[in-house]
Amino acid sequence: MSESWSEPAGFRTGINVSNSLLKKKCELVTQEENKVKWYICGPTVYDCSHMGHARTYVAFDTVRRIMEAWFGLDVDYIMNITDVDDKIIKRSAERGFGTEIAKISEKYEAEFLADMRSLGVKDATHVPRVTTHMDAIITFIQTIIDNGFGYAAPSGSVYFNIKAFLEAGHTYPKLRPDGINDQAALQEGEGALTSEAAASEKLHDNDFVLWKASKPDEPVWQSPWGEGRPGWHIECSAISHCIAGKVLDIHTGGIDLQFPHHDNEIAQSEAHSLVGQAVNYFMHAGMVLVSHSY
Repeated sequence: MSESWSEPAGFRTGINVSNSLLKKKCELVTQEENKVKWYICGPTVYDCSHMGHARTYVAFDTVRRIMEAWFGLDVDYIMNITDVDDKIIKRSAERGFGTEIAKISEKYEAEFLADMRSLGVKDATHVPRVTTHMDAIITFIQTIIDNGFGYAAPSGSVYFNIKAFLEAGHTYPKLRPDGINDQAALQEGEGALTSEAAASEKLHDNDFVLWKASKPDEPVWQSPWGEGRPGWHIECSAISHCIAGKVLDIHTGGIDLQFPHHDNEIAQSEAHSLVGQAVNYFMHAGMVLVSHSY
């Protein structure tokens, strides 16, 4: 067993699942009898959906259907829509829409949902959007700060304090322990519009952004730290907590999201709710690999 994972107390289902936190299969034990709290990372709606989306959502739709139809479980299936993000802002600027990012996000969200339905994927129980959960996200970040695991920089951006998190006895990263040395992945997770000055205002190199101070011609929301918008990782932690509470039974997504996105989600949720295990079972879908040598 992994030192950072322990079998949850609850109700045995008799279902074995492949748990990425352990790198092996184990029995699914749910917190509530006959109910599964399941969160899946949804799309960032800045472009058309692709085969990678189909791979992930069809695969986990199949697992969901088996749990519901064969085992009689009530699956509370949450899938977020990332409708504000660096990629969307960049695409909006390219199309001449500026800060009117809804013109991009609404178009590609509708296309994505239509594509999934055409593949026979069931609608999620909840489809929350980042832009409609901004107050919850800001409150979530403030709690992380209050708990001693986040700090505001002079720019108005807010960062997660990795050193404080580790010193408090938490493990980071859990899914990809080697990820701490993957600077390319860490930088990509911060977003394409992250300013060069951001690195210099962090207390530690591996700290990651929770709230981004917006630059001119970028969309803004008011916060205690100034005008800005959420970092990429915080939205999933805040939204899942808002709907499902402190601990998820299952969290799923593509394997490319393991680090830093999912590892950062775990850290944020543990830092917010002061729990040692915010997700009991992580499952990841593999990548679609296309060979042209046929």
